[in-house]
Amino acid sequence: MDANQLLDLVKRYQDNKSFISNEETAKIALVVPFIRLLGYDPGTPREVRLEYAADFIQGDGKKLPDRMDFAIFDQTGTKPLIVIETKPLGTDLKSRAQQLARYLSQLPELHFGIITDGCHYLFFGDLENPNVMDPEPFFTFSLEDTKADWVKVAKFLSKFSRESFNATTLITDAENSRYRQGMIDKLSAVLKAPAEHELFIRWLTEDIYKGKRTTAVMERLGEVAKEAIEPTLLRVMGDDFLNKLKERIQRLNESATPPTSPDGPNVVKADSAKPFEGDARAPVEEKNRAAVETTEEELAFFNVIRDICVKNGHTAEDILFRDTSNYFNVSFKRPTKWFARFFGNGRRKSIVTWVPVEEAKALTADFEVEMAPPALGTSRVYIENVPQVWALKKLVARSLELALTIKEEAPTEPVTREDPKSALKVVSGP
Repeated sequence: MDANQLLDLVKRYQDNKSFISNEETAKIALVVPFIRLLGYDPGTPREVRLEYAADFIQGDGKKLPDRMDFAIFDQTGTKPLIVIETKPLGTDLKSRAQQLARYLSQLPELHFGIITDGCHYLFFGDLENPNVMDPEPFFTFSLEDTKADWVKVAKFLSKFSRESFNATTLITDAENSRYRQGMIDKLSAVLKAPAEHELFIRWLTEDIYKGKRTTAVMERLGEVAKEAIEPTLLRVMGDDFLNKLKERIQRLNESATPPTSPDGPNVVKADSAKPFEGDARAPVEEKNRAAVETTEEELAFFNVIRDICVKNGHTAEDILFRDTSNYFNVSFKRPTKWFARFFGNGRRKSIVTWVPVEEAKALTADFEVEMAPPALGTSRVYIENVPQVWALKKLVARSLELALTIKEEAPTEPVTREDPKSALKVVSGP
């Protein structure tokens, strides 16, 4: 299995989801193609058996017949490898996984079960205790997840394929996947609120602070740790990391299906960025539109600026962006109320703000600052990459403060930008 095959399944789901009204349709339209992607033939009972039945012995000794939608067997046709239970599209799958648990408990050679609605796939195993299904899935993916790394998903699923299936190796991989997710969750919680994790603060400062650790001292160290996180991440996020991140984002964009908007053909609503609506009075003839392409780097710049503003007490919805052929604009509430301009297309990246040059130099130690061309702003600060913008948060906040006191620019001829998450065009000002 490769990522392109999974993307074909994603497209199949997108094209047919509005017509999948029951469990049987989900099986035929999505689950059977998924089984084929794993290399098994649903038309060969030696490999795949539909409505697989097993008699379970109850506590009173009576047999309880039960059926699974699909059971996948080894190449001899005698040993069950995976069972799959299908539910209607939109079902709360985790709460309906009891049937998988029964199979894993009474079939000694079975260690893996999947429950799905055709779109979402939850993989369960008996990793903690043999033949006792774990309460949490060790792997999940969704065909409507626009942030999924399909290369990694395909690589993981390939281990369940007909040619590669090895129960012992899979159990180890599943355990590693669960451990990895646990580490991600724990690190995320610590980095978001280090002061709330005393053991982490003690570990972090054991060779740094030698004094008595009173409650007040621990609170102080917690605040210092919080301030240290951003510079640490900037140091870790070197050029290699950013290049890999950019490649991954590019893959995601190439695989994304353009969304439709309930607000009409000229407005696109995105989760990570809120573009403003264009002036309805502006001419929209195609011949007058400038060709503008919003890059992932520009969107990353917008996200950093927006987060800085939110941390300073502003509302995320008030921070807008506008792309032009020369620079990327970030504004407050209205497109003409700009306060940060990003120039990322030249040999050197830079940010232009309303902050006077001398004040900008005082707010941006270790950065090169010069006077901006009068038509573009007041001061220009050169940067190497977008994460460095976090170190300019005081400059950004000051520019926004000044922007709110400056008379708005008169609107000029509009340009057209294409939102990266959609093929639809948005008409906007310069």
